[in-house]
Amino acid sequence: MKDIPIRKIKTPQKELNISESISIRQVQDLLNGKDLTHELHRHDFFFMLALQKGKGIHEIDFIKYEVYDHSMFILRPGQVHKLNLHRDCTGFLMEFAPTFYQPNDKVSIQRLSRATKKSFCEVEAARHNKLLSLLSYIFNEFTVKQEGYIEVIKANLDIFFIEFIRQSSNPHDTSKKGSTYIQERFEEFMELTSTHVTTFI
Repeated sequence: MKDIPIRKIKTPQKELNISESISIRQVQDLLNGKDLTHELHRHDFFFMLALQKGKGIHEIDFIKYEVYDHSMFILRPGQVHKLNLHRDCTGFLMEFAPTFYQPNDKVSIQRLSRATKKSFCEVEAARHNKLLSLLSYIFNEFTVKQEGYIEVIKANLDIFFIEFIRQSSNPHDTSKKGSTYIQERFEEFMELTSTHVTTFI
């Protein structure tokens, strides 16, 4: 079987500071009037795609989802995906390293876990606007970079995940529990391997 490439948010030659471990872009700027195609790959970071206007196909862990208006996608590090977006899509794409957003209380940790298990969710228009406004605020903070902007972004991520769980009670997730369990165990194994790899050398 062909190896699936891993896209990294950092390079081995350079340790990123906290401000470089997050990125948020407007989808329309990323597309620049052209269709986008990303072949099958993994990330070592969280990947959040929130589309106000959407058309295309997003394959996640070998399950294909049609992209609609008001679609939300959240991928954990290690998940496999392939993405095709039409040139007219609008919204936000946010990527951040696991080290950027690290909740330290049990409730917040469980909330992040619940939110990131919903790879795809189609949110109704009225509710979608609230989520998009939070991402718009994060985008402005990231762009302007005033004093304390990292803390503001993290605080808004807290609110985003609360709202995402509230407003996505019926996610269109066709994956089977068995495959989710296997994926989670694989991710735990990969995390342990990366943490303790030097122990075995």
